[in-house]
Amino acid sequence: MSVLVVDTDPGLDDAHALAMALTPTAARPAPPVAAVCTVAGNVDVGRVTANARWLLGAYGVGDVPVHRGASGPLAGPRVDAAEIHGADGLGGVPRHRVPDVPETAGAAALALIDAARRHPGETTVVALGPLTNLALAVRLEPRLPELVDRVVVMGGAIDGRGNLTMNAEFNTGADPAAADLVFAEFSRVTLISWETTMAHPFTPGEFAGFFAGDARPARVLDEVVRHRFAADPAYANRPSFLRPDPLAMAVALDPSIVTRAETHRIYVGYGPGLDRGLTVVDWLDRYDDRPAVQIVLEVDRPRLLDLLRI
Repeated sequence: MSVLVVDTDPGLDDAHALAMALTPTAARPAPPVAAVCTVAGNVDVGRVTANARWLLGAYGVGDVPVHRGASGPLAGPRVDAAEIHGADGLGGVPRHRVPDVPETAGAAALALIDAARRHPGETTVVALGPLTNLALAVRLEPRLPELVDRVVVMGGAIDGRGNLTMNAEFNTGADPAAADLVFAEFSRVTLISWETTMAHPFTPGEFAGFFAGDARPARVLDEVVRHRFAADPAYANRPSFLRPDPLAMAVALDPSIVTRAETHRIYVGYGPGLDRGLTVVDWLDRYDDRPAVQIVLEVDRPRLLDLLRI
């Protein structure tokens, strides 16, 4: 089983994905997690790092190092999603009086490299936020694509249906130069796009069932969700819910859930115009200047539900 490095910007759905990686169930494997790396995305890097430290403490996981990562994109302005995740990234949920996991010294990009060197050919990087840390890491260690087993990315709008701009998905749009570099350099990338996320919605009953268990992470996530519902009745009354980062984590934990995928090269625009953050898929396979990416289109839904339950 692979060793995981979770690169994340917690984030409400990131909190769910982290619990999946860190807390095994009878239905879900429990790979070792070498590091949790943070990156500015949903909110600034200070807040997402504090969120990761609090979540691991609240989940009762004290032996996984948390490394602070990039505070902004390789180039261009920083964006965030505080309007969705709240100013603190977790919807303002009251923090229990539990000891936060300490922040571990060393930049996230260096932690990524170190994990891959210690576990060559066995490391899966699960990238749930902007790809800045991974781009920095491959520039520091050009052999990184040979050292990692896989990179599972939540990001991109393969049909141009954006959620940051009209055609850019948030994670790729937040640092499009980093995203393009990762797709150009890494040869074993699996992509879970925004469109694939939208194709796998969950009913309110299914959503509530994800956090119905008695484990500490389930209780924490249930409180986070209930607080979000109370603060945002329109969100609480949605007919369905999306879980982009947990969907990516499910694919990372069990690649066999993928039932339909295509493999093509991907490019990301990073100029100043309308193409900034635009995910371009070479559907006709006309180019050969970079590795192809496995683009997940459908997954086994019953198995997915099992994996998402905490």
